[in-house]
Amino acid sequence: MKELLRLENVNYKYENKYPALVDVSAVIREGERIAVIGGNGAGKSTFFLCCNGVLRPDSGKILLKGKEVTSSKDDISTLRRSVGLVFQDPDDQIIAGTVESEVSFGPMNLRLDQKEVALRVSQALSQVNLEGYEKRAPQYLSGGEKRRVGIADILAMKPDMLLLDEPTSSLDPENIAALEKTLDELSLAGVTLMIATHDVDFAFRYAERAIVFYRGEIILDDGISEVFKKDEKLISAGLKKPLIYEMAEMLESRFPAAAEFMIGEGYGKNNSSRRSFKR
Repeated sequence: MKELLRLENVNYKYENKYPALVDVSAVIREGERIAVIGGNGAGKSTFFLCCNGVLRPDSGKILLKGKEVTSSKDDISTLRRSVGLVFQDPDDQIIAGTVESEVSFGPMNLRLDQKEVALRVSQALSQVNLEGYEKRAPQYLSGGEKRRVGIADILAMKPDMLLLDEPTSSLDPENIAALEKTLDELSLAGVTLMIATHDVDFAFRYAERAIVFYRGEIILDDGISEVFKKDEKLISAGLKKPLIYEMAEMLESRFPAAAEFMIGEGYGKNNSSRRSFKR
């Protein structure tokens, strides 16, 4: 897979506060599905804001497709178009009076012609299963629908990568299932996805790779199953293992084949090829 985004020894400190990111390095490749996990204040959101160019690191480098992102307006604009950020609270992102005008806002700012803007709006709403919502007022949508409008906002800009900050927060199981379906479809379409979440069960279902933050540092970065084998580091970060992983561990000593089925081939239609519980 081609490299999309690289962070090298990135540090960031908010004014009069403890360091939010400490010597953070990571490489994101095209088509990856990555879960960024950690407790409150671990650095996940700051990491996303640096990836998207909202925040500039105090030190270190960010490279987009091999080219260093400088502080120039053009470089920051290119980074933000390529790496789209969906906020945790959709009400912080949605500003327009209708879904159509909301999703068209970004493409219009790119000074595209009306035909191209309309096409992008139609495509983005189709990708998040919101066809027919064009004239709806966002304030009257459900939490899950607002979340999908927020994703459509970014998709209309045609980014290479989506960052989603705690997308499952405040959603009921039905809306979480709808969100997961949308993410699966985006992944199949080639969009690189990186999601910050507290929900380890969701992370385990969705991701191929996990990056674990603790006190501004990356303490784990590996395949999702490998990360959840690292008991001591997970405990130090205040994280639990996914429920199905814990169940498989309980079964492993007595019924190895059942454990392998739960965590491997039998777990999820989209994750079957990458799950391995073997130690």
